[in-house]
Amino acid sequence: MLVLFLIDQTLLPFLAVYESYGSLLFTFMGLFIMQTDYEDAFVVGLLSGLLQDLYFPHVFGLHTLLNVLLFTGLSRIGLTLKEGKKTIPVLSVTVAQGIKTTVIIVVLFLFGIGSNYMALLIMPMYTLLLSILFYKRSVAYSRIPMVKKEWRF
Repeated sequence: MLVLFLIDQTLLPFLAVYESYGSLLFTFMGLFIMQTDYEDAFVVGLLSGLLQDLYFPHVFGLHTLLNVLLFTGLSRIGLTLKEGKKTIPVLSVTVAQGIKTTVIIVVLFLFGIGSNYMALLIMPMYTLLLSILFYKRSVAYSRIPMVKKEWRF
């Protein structure tokens, strides 16, 4: 997560569109969470949200709360899917990013803090592109024996 966070903060701003860019951390972890269980979703949502909140000075804890809620929802969706389907996980993560962006902009508006409203269109589209590019990598990551949970009797 730390590597993805560093890429989010260092490289992706150079690829911004109208000063908005997607989050590789949210996208990759969202795709990964769709292949795991609720406990992992909670822990990953908590840790990734805290990392994202480090550079979000206005409302600390908002990313953490949204990541935990959205990742547990994505985990629930992922448990019902058959393996090998790419479209639903990619679209689910894109919709989750759209929900997260909308909630953040609404909360900032309620606190009187200006924000970039073009992000409502750009961030989900950026996330869709990142999801398509990194779907296979997230599946491969979830199959690593050290990451994968197996039944132990």
